[in-house]
Amino acid sequence: MAEVNASRAGPVGEFFRIGFHALAVLRGARAFHPNGLLLKGELHALAHDDLALPEEPVAVTVRMSKGAGLPGRLPDALGLAVRIPSADGDPWDLTLTTSGTGLAGRVLPRPARAWTTGRYSTLLPYRTKGDLIWLSARAETSRHAEASLDALTRLVAEGPVTYLFETVRANGHRKPCATLTLHEVDEDASRPAFDPMLHPPRGWEPRPGWLAGLRERAYEGSREGR
Repeated sequence: MAEVNASRAGPVGEFFRIGFHALAVLRGARAFHPNGLLLKGELHALAHDDLALPEEPVAVTVRMSKGAGLPGRLPDALGLAVRIPSADGDPWDLTLTTSGTGLAGRVLPRPARAWTTGRYSTLLPYRTKGDLIWLSARAETSRHAEASLDALTRLVAEGPVTYLFETVRANGHRKPCATLTLHEVDEDASRPAFDPMLHPPRGWEPRPGWLAGLRERAYEGSREGR
């Protein structure tokens, strides 16, 4: 488990923690991405050089959510979170949000009209082996599911849905690293608190440090408040 480094964020970080805590208390849920759907999935690694994924296909827990919690099919910043078991017993949490493309676009959330269009991004890059790397995902299906949880439930009920994950470097170079296949809604699962700051991939450090520090405090406040 990664240590939360609150010292990076200073007084501004404390402001973030208090603000996200208050929002979570008001909502009685996560400050952002309050409404979501848990799903059973399988992750299949395509490459192992950048991200040390399990060599064999592995069962994963997935949560897809609406960032602002807007009702029905209203466009929203859509979230895709994956908890991946690791050999040392400490899971990895990867969280991605619909975004634009290009260097500027992939760091900003972007509302989407459907779960199956556009790209998802980690928004913040990770530093690993001296490189800055983002993770990106996109659906590989011709089926359409508008941005409502009911539509997502129907989509998965109709058959498996696959997302292609890629590593993306600052120069825009993309490389497929895994496929994620969603099989069914996981109605009986416990409600894991996905947190990419506490559970990053081993050897991957969220960057830039000052922004990662603010994000740590925001997650901390949201956890305390919900």
